[in-house]
Amino acid sequence: MLMQKADYVYMITDNILVYQINLPADFRGNQLHEHLNKYDEQHLKIVAGFDKNFLEHFLIISKGRNQEDIAETLKKMEKISHMIGPTGNLNYLTPNQIQYILTKLGSINLNEIKEDKISQIADEQIQKEFGAGTSYSASSALEQQLASAAFYLQSIGFNIQEIQDKFNEVRQDPSKLDALFTLQPREIISVPDEISTRSTPPSRAQQASATQSTTIDRSQQTQDAIEQHVSSIEHEITGERAKKVDELMELIRAHVRENMNESYERIFKQIHPDRLNKAYKMLKDTKRKSKRMSLYLEWFFCSYLLSNIEVKVEHWQTSSAAGHGQTGVYTAGISFSRYDNIVRDFPDHKLAKVINIARRILQSPTKKAIQKLATDLVAETGFDEHLYFTD
Repeated sequence: MLMQKADYVYMITDNILVYQINLPADFRGNQLHEHLNKYDEQHLKIVAGFDKNFLEHFLIISKGRNQEDIAETLKKMEKISHMIGPTGNLNYLTPNQIQYILTKLGSINLNEIKEDKISQIADEQIQKEFGAGTSYSASSALEQQLASAAFYLQSIGFNIQEIQDKFNEVRQDPSKLDALFTLQPREIISVPDEISTRSTPPSRAQQASATQSTTIDRSQQTQDAIEQHVSSIEHEITGERAKKVDELMELIRAHVRENMNESYERIFKQIHPDRLNKAYKMLKDTKRKSKRMSLYLEWFFCSYLLSNIEVKVEHWQTSSAAGHGQTGVYTAGISFSRYDNIVRDFPDHKLAKVINIARRILQSPTKKAIQKLATDLVAETGFDEHLYFTD
């Protein structure tokens, strides 16, 4: 399908919505559309393919400037975005490194942008963040190795303070350096702040135990809140969809047997047949007596409840006929069905943690907490498939 200028404008504004980018006052309402319409299709196509870091940078550098002023910079950004994208050789770079690279665009010529150059700039960011020295000495060599270790430890879930503590140990005893690269990965998905502060923070021992736990929180308070959600979203399903749902439910019941409780039954009947069929396939490939069976049932149950919680979203829409944009607010739920294939690859303890976060959110749902969980699930893949809908 041949894309038109208005299509690219719509995709860019939609990406701003998806990435939850806070627009400056100068770009709110119709002003954003007026700004984007100053660019031709070729440049808008580049911007439409940007991820959050690149899109935010474009909004910053393009403010008050026309197409000719930033055409060269857009070419640089496009070239780098291919290198760090999901199919690029530099797809391992962290958000902090990417932001640092973007600040260096003015000092790099377009023909200088090669993988080794971008990798070198990314290393500079790690050295600055973790205090690597610049003198050529034994101490400097150690700091260079620590800079590499910093990236590795960040990628497996260690926070900056934990990394610094490890580095201080190595600086006192350099023989401990190699051990940094054999540490077990930490859990990446974190509980949203809004729900983590509702109870007393667990001790380190409790956190360590919970990391590998597959236990689902079924406290009475949680169950009562969830039952209220179940009662509020049950709707009558009729026609061809009802027939298809009944067929799939019969197959699911036959496989899961006693694992299918009344609440699961009520919610599974509400799920769209396409997703219900995916649920059946995942359950069918799971042994009935395994913990994985109950985790899958709970995932489809909780994620459907979350998807039906509507939140207010600011939205920009372009009318190709009218040639101008409209802005407004609408309510919509965040579809968690897109994460089914992601959680399928999670080990039991990680899937259990996602479910427990979802159940805690359902006790007192907020837009921020729901979006935080969705964002973390996307981060686990290393990319967002939304970026592939730009051609």
